[in-house]
Amino acid sequence: MNKFEESIINLDIEGATNACRELIKSSKASMDVLFKAIGKALDVVGQKYEKGEYFLSELIMAGEVVKEVMKLIEPTYKIDERKAAATVVLATVRGDLHDLGKNIFDMLLQSSGFRVVDLGIDVAAENIVKAVRENNAEILGLSALLTTTVPEFENVVRELKKAGLRHKVKIIVGGAAVNKEVAEKYGADAWGKTAVEGLRICKQWAGLGGS
Repeated sequence: MNKFEESIINLDIEGATNACRELIKSSKASMDVLFKAIGKALDVVGQKYEKGEYFLSELIMAGEVVKEVMKLIEPTYKIDERKAAATVVLATVRGDLHDLGKNIFDMLLQSSGFRVVDLGIDVAAENIVKAVRENNAEILGLSALLTTTVPEFENVVRELKKAGLRHKVKIIVGGAAVNKEVAEKYGADAWGKTAVEGLRICKQWAGLGGS
């Protein structure tokens, strides 16, 4: 298990997949245990990123390592063996076609036990509201890279209120055009400066602690 975690931290795809195969073969690790190990490893990766020891390229590489590991885990265990910490709907708002940060955030959330419904890019407010309702989402993550698309946050909040859903969902926003003042102005509950910080906030909301 230590080798498995260390391989993810060290961005070693071969080491991580080999260790994962051994753990699955030995039947010593349930899906839940494996996901906790992935979460712990990604916490360390996140800490390294925040300290400036790792950069965006390393964060993306960690995501690739986890993707390869997931390919081994998913066919082996039933998804319902693992209860999701919370359901998160993610979307890049209407008019914005950027998704790198959102995709990294998606990877971190899934690896930490969240169920993620990713709506993609250029998503209209009404479609976001529909997804929140249909998935009983507890958290909504909105991304905007362009300053011209940031006002879409307000449209989403307005539509959630109209649908009677605003009080049921926590909203976190992020992206290059976003800061704390923007989040407060448009009615979001939180702003994640980085995907790692966003994960910490979502974990706190889901009662998982903020590590």
